[in-house]
Parts: sequence; C-alpha cells; structure tokens
Amino acid sequence: MGIFSAAEMRRRVDVISNRLKERGVNAALLHSADNVYYATGVPLLSAWGRPMLAVVTTEDKPVVIGSLIEKPSMDRYGEVAGVRAYGDEENVWKASIDIACGLLASRKGAGPVGVERGILPVGIYESLQSSLGDELVDVSDILADARLLKSDEEIRLLKTGGEIAKIGASAFVEAVRPGATELAVAAHAVAEMDRALAALYPEGATSSYAYCHVGDHTLSPHLHPTGRRIKPGDLIALNVFPVVWGYCMELERTFVMGPPSDDQRHALTAVGESFELAKRLLRPGTAISDIDADASVVLRRHGYEKNIRHGTGHAHGIMIGAAGREEGGEIRSYNHRLLEQRMVNSIEPGVYLPEVGGFRHSDVMLITVDGAECLTEFPTEIAL
Repeated sequence: MGIFSAAEMRRRVDVISNRLKERGVNAALLHSADNVYYATGVPLLSAWGRPMLAVVTTEDKPVVIGSLIEKPSMDRYGEVAGVRAYGDEENVWKASIDIACGLLASRKGAGPVGVERGILPVGIYESLQSSLGDELVDVSDILADARLLKSDEEIRLLKTGGEIAKIGASAFVEAVRPGATELAVAAHAVAEMDRALAALYPEGATSSYAYCHVGDHTLSPHLHPTGRRIKPGDLIALNVFPVVWGYCMELERTFVMGPPSDDQRHALTAVGESFELAKRLLRPGTAISDIDADASVVLRRHGYEKNIRHGTGHAHGIMIGAAGREEGGEIRSYNHRLLEQRMVNSIEPGVYLPEVGGFRHSDVMLITVDGAECLTEFPTEIAL
C-alpha cells in the first residue's frame, strides 16, 4: 500500500497533466526528490548518490526510474505505469538519463520536453539536449503550484507532524538545565519525537531533527548543535523539525535560562508582538507581501530595522531535496501572491543582535476558509 491513496495520486497527476497540456508539452522529466515523490508517491528520503527520476506524460501515469536497491520501495509505494531500475555497473546519472531518454523518445508525438530547468545540473541538461534533440522547457512552476495547496491527505500528515512537534518542544524544554549540552538537548527532543511517531503513525518513516542554540549560536538559525554547555543567563533557541514521509514541520521558540536582561526582554517583546500580529493577519485573499510588511513594521517600531535578516515565514510541505519549498508560499516582500485556503506556511519573524543573540518564534499555520489554524500551538513565554 502506498503512502497516499490511488485517488490522491490520480488527482496530482491530473493536475500536472492538465497544466502540461496548457503549455503545449506532452511529457516532462522530473529529477528532484521533492517533485518525483509528489508525482509518483515514491519517497527518496536519502538518495545516497543515486538519482530517482520520473517521466510524466499526458497519456498515462508516470514511470519512475531509480537504482536497483530502491526497487522494493518503488514497487511498494509507486502509483505509476512502470518501474525501471538501473544497477551500479555504470555511472548512475548516465544510466538513469539513458532510460529516461529512451522513454521520452518512444512517446506518442514530438514536441518540447518539460524539465526542472532552474535546478537541473548543466551537464545533465546538455546530455538531454544531445540525446533528445527536443526543446527543453521549464515546468518547475507547474509542480510548485500543484504542491502549494495541500490535499486532505497531505494535511493529515502535516497535522501529525504538528502534534509531534509539540511533543518534541516539551522534551526540549525538559532537557534544558545548567551544564546540559546543545547536543544532549537536541538529542532528547529527537528521541521523544521518534517515540511519538511510533505511537501516532507506526508505518511512518522519518528524518526528524532538532537544533539547540545557546548564546551567540542563536545568531545562526541553521547551525547544527555542538557540545556547548548551557549556563544561567544564556539565550536559548528551541528548534524542532519533525519530518513525516518527507513532509516537514517546525516549531521554534526563544527563551532565557533564568531572568532575562533588559536587552533580551526588549527583543523578546518585539518578536512576540510581530509573531502574534502576523498569525492574526493570515486569511484567504490577503497579499503575502502585506503579511511580511506588517510584521516588519512592528520590529522596526521597536528599533530593530537593521537587525532583520530574513522574511516573515515560508511554505511548508515536502522538503527533502533540491526543489525545496514552494516559492509561491514564501512570506517575503517580493511575493504579492494572495493567500489561499489549504496553503501551509510558517510565521517566524526574527531579530538578530550581534552582542545579544538571535530571537525568533515560529509556528506553522494552515490557511482555512476564513483565517488560519495553528498546527504547532505551544507557549511563547518559557520560564526556567
């Protein structure tokens, strides 16, 4: 049985196929783990140097192409017209592209071939041009738009991740004490998230992770945990990321080990106000750029105009490979798209003070018919 129902996979393929037809394309080659998974139902959570591809046509289900050691997974999870496997007897990219080109050359009708051009390696792009002789057109936006609005089955996965995130955050706080290392705190949070997944969704696979940042490490939001030890007065960044079948959630909080200093308290107040305002503003029909602008106004009003390093949030869903998040859901000043029901976005305004630390809270929100539902409800004021 697949991760998603046959009906859900047919829905996805129909959406992609119809968009390809509108663009005058009857076939596309997908190479990113995110989009191959979305189109075929086969998760490649860890590639280990071997690509997985999908040939999508407007006539049938996709064909998935992967390494021989991934064939059991492709057979089990793929809602596809066929599975083609290659071995390690030759370069794996050459082997997979040769299979893909053979399938594309045998399709009904000629015409352009869709590719994820923006993230396709130059060498592979040139190889496709040489082998096919067809025009290669970018269809990345078709996949990104299809993925932006989540189905009921995707929302169930993400809600499961939200429940696990809250368990992970509680475990993180439980492990924080003077002398504890960033590594130990993060490890405890991950262990409890894994335990929760086994109870809530035993057949789910995960690559969940957590970051614990202490002191000036809070200035680098994506820094992996180290052996630094917590001491009284330290600023602490809580970051838990449950990943269920490649669908990533997050829950982030910033707090102090003991009473905060005046600088810490002021920054926490500013970020908290911006955070709560942005969550209240989420509803269908609102311009995404307006959310970012209004959240930033709060931070600037508190005097932090020069301490803003990133946008107010981003899209959530499949996040396992190079295709990354859906661009249309990024809460940035340049993104004037209107929010729609079934989008899933984080809200995470932050300020970064070189002599004090980084301050950021993050929740993941599901856009509903008349507002937004928080999937990661957790206290913002944590006192230790």
